[in-house]
Amino acid sequence: MRHLLTAILVLAAACSQPPATTETPIAPAATSENSAALLSVLTPVVAAEIGVPVRLEIKQVNVQDEWAWIAVQPLQPDGSAIAWSTTALASRYENGAMDESGGAYALLKQENGAWRIVTHVIAPTDVAWLSWPAEYGAPAEIMGFTD
Repeated sequence: MRHLLTAILVLAAACSQPPATTETPIAPAATSENSAALLSVLTPVVAAEIGVPVRLEIKQVNVQDEWAWIAVQPLQPDGSAIAWSTTALASRYENGAMDESGGAYALLKQENGAWRIVTHVIAPTDVAWLSWPAEYGAPAEIMGFTD
């Protein structure tokens, strides 16, 4: 009976899933604490570039180790859409040199416990962050790129 039980346990172990890896997983969304910290760094920079006060609505946040990639939608403080023709980006908007959705994307890195913006882009007409892993050494996975 003992041999039968041992055989069943060995068979069950052989058929079970392998243990999880020790790599840091990509968080599909940052914690609310991380999100708030990321927004507190990014909001004034985006507002300064747009030239009007903004509220950023998070569309996606991915965090891995000390890196964060965030996609946001700039809105007026009351939550309504931004009239791009009344901003510092009006000429880009009127010349079709920006995506009409107005989304913003940023790569941030945590250093000494604080997030800093490595790079960002507002309303790109292409996938502007495609080169960021090679340029800045950030993990491509946080931006949705896989090998």
